Amino acid sequence: MKSITTAQQICKTWHLTDHETRQLLDQPRAAQQIVTINEGLYRIYDLDQERASAWIKTPNGAFDNEPPIRIMLAGDLKRVRQYVMYHVYNA
Repeated sequence: MKSITTAQQICKTWHLTDHETRQLLDQPRAAQQIVTINEGLYRIYDLDQERASAWIKTPNGAFDNEPPIRIMLAGDLKRVRQYVMYHVYNA
C-alpha cells in the first residue's frame, strides 16, 4: 500500500493528470516500477526533481522520439524502467 501512495506522489511530481496516474497504476507491478524509475532518474540527475520530471515528457530517440510517459501509458513501464536502470549502472 505504501508503494502505491509513493507512486501517486511521484506522478504528481511528474505533473501527470489524475487520469494518467490511474492509467499507470492499473498496470501490473506499476507502483514499484514507478518508484524504481523515479529513483533512477534522481540518481542520473543528481536529485534534481525538475530535470527528472522533464525527462518523463521529453521526446527520446530510444523510444522512437516519443516521450517516455507515452511508452509508460501504453503499458510498457518495464521498457522505460530497464532503460533508466541501464543508464544508472552504465553511466
